[in-house]
Amino acid sequence: MFILLAACSGGGMAESELAETEIAESQPASNTTMLGGGTSTEVHPGMGGSPRVKVDWVLSDANISIAYGRPYLKGRTVGESVEPLIDKVWRIGADEATTLMTDKDVMFGEAHIPAGEYTLWTMNMNDEFHLIINSETGQWGTAYDANHDVAHVAMDVSQLDPPAEQLVLSLDENTFSINWGQMTASVKIMIH
Repeated sequence: MFILLAACSGGGMAESELAETEIAESQPASNTTMLGGGTSTEVHPGMGGSPRVKVDWVLSDANISIAYGRPYLKGRTVGESVEPLIDKVWRIGADEATTLMTDKDVMFGEAHIPAGEYTLWTMNMNDEFHLIINSETGQWGTAYDANHDVAHVAMDVSQLDPPAEQLVLSLDENTFSINWGQMTASVKIMIH
């Protein structure tokens, strides 16, 4: 089922800020660690203190990367004082839009996603938590345009114990997960 969503409100990024972000993301970072089952490299520190990372996975001969801002909870409560909020699109992170890159076709739930670059979003709507895969890339994280949606996929949501103080996106051979506060949301994946 495909559902159109209203665009998120919020200011855009100035052209000079976009250029600085593109330059920062194109420069190699020297510090790598393991994160969410993949190899994480800090891209830049983030404008509001949320580091921007790029995490790389090799799954079933597919090279998959996700670049996202990793906010901290700082005493806030997911769903009440920090995203994801009911009926609001969330960029799955902070600052720039979260970007997925894959060199092989992937299935997220029942949705076939061809190899390429996409942005990832979520929305908690009608008692379902949806992963939104969108073909528009390069935008600031509040510049969501539903006209570019490729798929909406329902995710399973459960409680995370202990809670994740900092956002973590994870991939393994079977599952994509979002761990944030006491929430973990997941969807089955399959590499073609």
